[in-house]
Amino acid sequence: MGSILIVESDPDTSDAWSAAMNEAGHAVLLAPTMREALAVVRDGGIDVVVIDAYQHQISPRDSRSGIVELARGIESLPDAPPIVLVSSSPNAPEVSARIGAATFLPKPCETSELLAAIGDVLGRLRPVRMVHDSEPIFPLELPPLELPIDGPAADVPASPVEIDDEPTGQMSFG
Repeated sequence: MGSILIVESDPDTSDAWSAAMNEAGHAVLLAPTMREALAVVRDGGIDVVVIDAYQHQISPRDSRSGIVELARGIESLPDAPPIVLVSSSPNAPEVSARIGAATFLPKPCETSELLAAIGDVLGRLRPVRMVHDSEPIFPLELPPLELPIDGPAADVPASPVEIDDEPTGQMSFG
C-alpha cells in the first residue's frame, strides 16, 4: 500500500487513524507537530501526508501559520508527497486550495472516508510498471478500435503490398 505520515497532536485520534491504516496495509508514521512532520518528510519515503489541522493552526491569510509553513516545506522537496487535509475549521476549504492539498475532508469524518481519500490519492500516484529504470508508464484508456465492415474501407484490399513470385523478389504495390 503506502507510507502515510499522520500529523496529529491528539494521541487518541492519531492512534485510531494509525490502527485503521495499519489494518488496511499502510505503513504509518506519526508526528504530533508541524515541525516534526517536516523533519520526517525531509527524510523521504512518505507517500501521503495526512494533516489534522485545528482552527488555531489555520489562517488563509497568514503565511506564517503552521499549516502553510509545513505545506511550503513539503512543496519545496523534489519528491513532495501529496497532502490530505482534515479539519473542522471554517477556513479549511480555502486553506486546502491555497496549499495545494490533494484532497480535503471536513471533520467530523469517518475513518473509512479518510482511508478512501488516501486510496484515491495513492491511486493517482501509482504507475502500472516501470521501464528503463525510472520512466513510469501510466495506463491509457483508449476507446475500442472499430473497423467499418462496409463502405469505402471495405473496398481496400487486405494487403496493399504484394510480393511478386518471380525470382527477382520485386515488390509491386497494388
